[in-house]
Amino acid sequence: MLFTAFAPVSTALAASDVDPAPTASAAPWVKQFAFEDDRITESSGLYASRLHPGVVWTHNDGEGVPTLYAVDDKGKTLAAISIKGTTVMDTEAVGGAVDSRGNSMLFLADIGDNATKRTSGISVLAIVEPPVLADGEVSAQRYQLVYPDGPHDAEALLVHPQTGNLYVITKGTSGGAVYGLPSALVPDVNNRLDYIGPIPHVVSDAALNADGLMFVRGYNKIRVFADVTGKLLETIPAPQQPQGESLTISADGKSILAGSEGKGSAVYSLALPKALVASPTNTPGPRGDGNATQETPSAQPELPMLWLLGTGALLLVLIGASGAAAASRRRRRREPDAAKVIALPSQRRR
Repeated sequence: MLFTAFAPVSTALAASDVDPAPTASAAPWVKQFAFEDDRITESSGLYASRLHPGVVWTHNDGEGVPTLYAVDDKGKTLAAISIKGTTVMDTEAVGGAVDSRGNSMLFLADIGDNATKRTSGISVLAIVEPPVLADGEVSAQRYQLVYPDGPHDAEALLVHPQTGNLYVITKGTSGGAVYGLPSALVPDVNNRLDYIGPIPHVVSDAALNADGLMFVRGYNKIRVFADVTGKLLETIPAPQQPQGESLTISADGKSILAGSEGKGSAVYSLALPKALVASPTNTPGPRGDGNATQETPSAQPELPMLWLLGTGALLLVLIGASGAAAASRRRRRREPDAAKVIALPSQRRR
């Protein structure tokens, strides 16, 4: 199961549009890079990798087979990763966190619904970030989600970098709302989202820092809230972009990155004032779970080699089979089957 949590419903967000909001005294926006890859035409989400320094993940919005692109700080694509065995309707956001087992997780959100007709729900794909950046395919666990009050359009996924808690922020012409994913996500069923509170702003993306501050992007402003239910703390002018659709916090928590749709679009960075800086303490392990990383055909040894290896090992196998089987049965009673928890950021620290 995927364990998440969310705060109780609050009315603070409803009044946050009239609260005083001092402008953050941050450095100017700086152009970090422009996407060089002609395949990246509608970058709709950004996530600064915790596993690969200087790399951001992005994706196009829209339907079809979902693909994530790993891009370096010069705008060069290092890997194009397709998620095998699944299609999406409208991917709008990507986020991530390091779970308590050291897996660096990616979450791709198929949550767009411009016509608000997705009565069967939306979904989030959970992926273990590939430890090696190369073109290929990954496995993913898909979770179906349904709103308690009917379909909504949404473009923002929040992932808490410390706890892994997941949230969706809906998008409407006059504002949206924060919804929390349930405390236990189950594959192959409709998991019910829980309403947390309204946001009286049009939201195109959002991110949480390690202290739980919520950075919410609109087309003209980035607003910083105390948490998913808290009051407005700061406002930051957004960079001037054709269609500002993405926002992420840098891996060290010291800056924010903002992107836009459009071929060859630029990503800008802004150094945050100290009051808004928080660095994640969870660190990735040496490697991800191999069952969810790139899958390539393994070379098979020729038959004579297999015969020699098998003959030499047969006696050892026969001698140890009984003891190994008994030990395996004991381990299975104590430990969960790894295949059943693949790509699930469970056992999070609270």
